[in-house]
Amino acid sequence: MRKVRKFQDARVLLFDTEPTNLRVTRAALFEIGFREIESVQNFKDFSKHVSHGNYDLIIAEVHNAGGGVADLMRKLRTGDIGVNPFVVTITTSWDRQTESVRQLVDAGVDDLLLRPFSTRDLAARVHAAVTARKGFVVTGEYVGPDRRGKNDRDNSAELFHPPNTLKSVVHGEAEGVVDHNEAIEEARQKMSRERIRTLAMRIIVAVELKLDDPETGASINAEEIDGLARELRRRLRGLGAPDAVELSSALVEITTEALEPDGETEQRLRLIRELALGAFTAYADGDDLERTTGEVDRTVSVLREKLQEQSLRDWRRELTGAI
Repeated sequence: MRKVRKFQDARVLLFDTEPTNLRVTRAALFEIGFREIESVQNFKDFSKHVSHGNYDLIIAEVHNAGGGVADLMRKLRTGDIGVNPFVVTITTSWDRQTESVRQLVDAGVDDLLLRPFSTRDLAARVHAAVTARKGFVVTGEYVGPDRRGKNDRDNSAELFHPPNTLKSVVHGEAEGVVDHNEAIEEARQKMSRERIRTLAMRIIVAVELKLDDPETGASINAEEIDGLARELRRRLRGLGAPDAVELSSALVEITTEALEPDGETEQRLRLIRELALGAFTAYADGDDLERTTGEVDRTVSVLREKLQEQSLRDWRRELTGAI
């Protein structure tokens, strides 16, 4: 197998609780051409490295990690932890069960490699991450590669191509490597803006459903809307938008009142809708307002059909996918 010399400068974080697996994967990486490989066996240490280290590639085995890898990767992608939310991530696993695979996919990892695998298999995944990495989307609670089929794509989830430091290192793009921090920060701001928009949209659409179709909207409880409002406020804090924070705080006050018995009045619901929209527009300084308001009717219609078909079982998952 031809080695790519440029891989030697790429920084890799490798995690596996099983020493034998760790050695095998490390040897495969070495054969591919990697040299800067930091290996950890303890999940607590892995979490610290992900949170504070700066890597071009993260490879993590999920076995014996108690589901923690998926949760950690999700937090990395959403920018809650880590230096670079867009670092290339590959998870490895012996588990082929659908639910385990879905958890990793939903966490936003670039790829999942099932064991046992060969050096050639790993090399193929690394090569794909360098030459054909999927664009990213930010929708609801998901940040990561766009895995939607052609028929599922629409204009509500904008596709963007995040910085790929692994590609920069491999291709010897010295200027790209130097400037990647600026590119990462720009992409992070874009991601943060879209997450705030989708949080506001989810609140607005949920309220529209309750007002427009009370029977269908009854499946959406006040606790869910209150949780979304608190998440919106949390993400707005520290972003240099005091007016938006003030509006989101007022929003939380109203959603808290709506938790009381008979607290979900029409007046409060309408106020919740206006405050959610106001918080986003204050943060975005009016940009994207037409796009956001224009999506509401379409999303409500699509979501109502889906909820009715599924007997209103899981509005939160459908709402996340619809926006």
